[in-house]
Amino acid sequence: MRLSRKLTQEKLAEKLDISLNFLNMIERGERAPSFDTLERIARVLRTPVDEFFRNDPDNTPSRP
Repeated sequence: MRLSRKLTQEKLAEKLDISLNFLNMIERGERAPSFDTLERIARVLRTPVDEFFRNDPDNTPSRP
C-alpha cells in the first residue's frame, strides 16, 4: 500500500513519527505495531484498518 501511494519508508516513518527501523520491521512482519500506530498508518495511507487483515495472497509478506 505504501508503494502504491508513492511513499518511501523514510517519508512514511516521518509522517507516523516512528523510526525507520521500526517501520521496516513492521513491513517485514518482524514486529507488530500498536493499535494506535496501526490506526495512524491507515490514516496516512487513506485505507480502513481492516484492510490490513484481509486474506489477500498477493499482499502476504513472504516468509523464509
